[in-house]
Amino acid sequence: MTDRLRARGYAVELRRPNRERMFDTSVNLVSAGIVLRADERPHRAELSDISEAVRAALTSHPSQRRRTSAVPLTHGEGGRVLTWIDAVD
Repeated sequence: MTDRLRARGYAVELRRPNRERMFDTSVNLVSAGIVLRADERPHRAELSDISEAVRAALTSHPSQRRRTSAVPLTHGEGGRVLTWIDAVD
């Protein structure tokens, strides 16, 4: 997914999960999924472009079991979800 987004001209930062948080009982949920963060709400054309790249990456994952079905696009670090991008349109 990062390669597809970079190829379309988007800046991509890949963050690895903090191993210490995996066993922290104060954390309610540990997500194994993917989260896209945007500094501002993307325009319709940008959102369409991002969605196309994400769907292509989600549907091409070789493992059915590990395939993610939806990815949230959030606003900054706050985590407010702007939209969900589903693997199936």
